[in-house]
Amino acid sequence: MLSAPSMFNAPSVASVAAPSSDYIQPTLNHGLRIWWAYYWPTTLIAAVLSFCVAYWLRVLYQDVVVSATVFIWVARLQSYVLTSFVAIFAIQYVLRRRFRRFRIALVSTSVAEGTEPLAVTAIRGLHVWWTFTWRTIVYAAIAYVVVILPLGWFVGIFAPGPIFTTIFFLLVGIAMNGAISLFIIYSNILDEEFGDFRVVLLPREPVAQNAAAAAPPAASPASP
Repeated sequence: MLSAPSMFNAPSVASVAAPSSDYIQPTLNHGLRIWWAYYWPTTLIAAVLSFCVAYWLRVLYQDVVVSATVFIWVARLQSYVLTSFVAIFAIQYVLRRRFRRFRIALVSTSVAEGTEPLAVTAIRGLHVWWTFTWRTIVYAAIAYVVVILPLGWFVGIFAPGPIFTTIFFLLVGIAMNGAISLFIIYSNILDEEFGDFRVVLLPREPVAQNAAAAAPPAASPASP
């Protein structure tokens, strides 16, 4: 990462390897906009698919088509698998998205290649998705130990009803997953090198195009 931004410190100036004319240093505001564009459609689509899978899984289990062991494991893992699957397309969408004042671009890490944006191919999108996915798994495992287990012990002391417990941990899980994905996008995706390319922020329109649009029209030559 050229200048890994911190969520609590002001980001440093981009290194000389970054595009000098139109490079935008990522801020938390940029990260929040990108995170929201990724998070809400991914969560919504994955939730709908998870509901459908859970419904048909229960039907198959009641019809004795699947065993209890298969039912339990699929019920436990299906939401994670579906979220990761939907994230493949969500990240492809975000990498191509133009926001109000900026856009995401992939630029070559080779100086000889220049700073022209590269095409967002399926392979490059999968590269970004894989980095996002494995780091999400690692951070989620850490958060489970640091957050979920202590909360489980704390809630167990008061022994609330099952409905309250389910809703409480559902909200905690949503908040925790959202915080993890925001942190990864802001600190581990933006300005990160992925082999032969980096993910950077550029102005919504190319600088040369903006300059041409802002330039006053040339005066017509005076007639003799």
